[in-house]
Amino acid sequence: MKHLFSYLACGILWCIAWLPTRVLYFVSDILYLLIYRLAGYRKAVVRKNLKNAFPGKSEKERKEIEKKFYRHLCDLIVEEIRMIHIPTRELLKRVTFSERDYQRFEEMRKKNIHCIIASGHYGNWEWANAFTAVTSYNVMAIYKPLHDKVIEKLLSKSRTRWLDEVVPMYNTYRAVLRYHQQNLPVLSYFITDQSPLPFETEYFTSFLNQETAVFTGIEKIARKFGDPVFFLIMKKVKRGHYRLEFHDCCPDPRSEEPYAITEKHVRMLEAFIVEQPEYWLWSHRRWKYELSDVRKNNVVISDSLQRRNKENDAG
Repeated sequence: MKHLFSYLACGILWCIAWLPTRVLYFVSDILYLLIYRLAGYRKAVVRKNLKNAFPGKSEKERKEIEKKFYRHLCDLIVEEIRMIHIPTRELLKRVTFSERDYQRFEEMRKKNIHCIIASGHYGNWEWANAFTAVTSYNVMAIYKPLHDKVIEKLLSKSRTRWLDEVVPMYNTYRAVLRYHQQNLPVLSYFITDQSPLPFETEYFTSFLNQETAVFTGIEKIARKFGDPVFFLIMKKVKRGHYRLEFHDCCPDPRSEEPYAITEKHVRMLEAFIVEQPEYWLWSHRRWKYELSDVRKNNVVISDSLQRRNKENDAG
């Protein structure tokens, strides 16, 4: 009985996923009316996040971003469902990337170079599997486990249609080590904008005009193994179509100053969000904790956050 609802939900989603993508976008239009217009799903969270992130924008401007975000969110929901059964050929039509990026990674693969891919909850991060479907690299995605294990199993099964494996965050180091020991070059894919718990937090920075706790796993892995770091952004071209772009983030991680790698990928994500904010996951409760909630003497505060706090105090 405990998981009855979860199994029922998975069964319904599994059936819905067989619908053609164009039909699912009609479902998305209905969801927009239900989620945004009627239910107001997490509307208070979205408005608070937008107001804090963009205090210089007018209420009208933030409202426009809000509407566009909810339309994108509903598309994301149906696209996530469709991923369960979407044919690879259709995914590759809907998600494109440059031949240059493809060839670049193929050359690194031939040289047995392991790579770290940093990304965020931007565009459709799940459909990044379009690249993993064609690359000769082993690809491992790092994820934060869900409380509902039944739903998690369904999602993991759909993701591993193209990925080699999905790895819980707490097993990241051992998984990367295993690939290095076996001399199997791997792309380790991280979603960087998740919120660590207070006892996990060791670094705070300024992100979207707010003090923000950041995971430092990418930095630790990159320094330990010397793996270059790239930033992946998924730009929405039009409804149902995205373009993957890989940007250099840190080609030589062992030469970087402490926390410089973390700052680089945070700043890159922030820049893309500011450019087109409607495609970031504003309903996510990203700012659950403030610096005052973390009672640890060894928490590091970034220079950017210290400057921001001084400016606020002076103001």
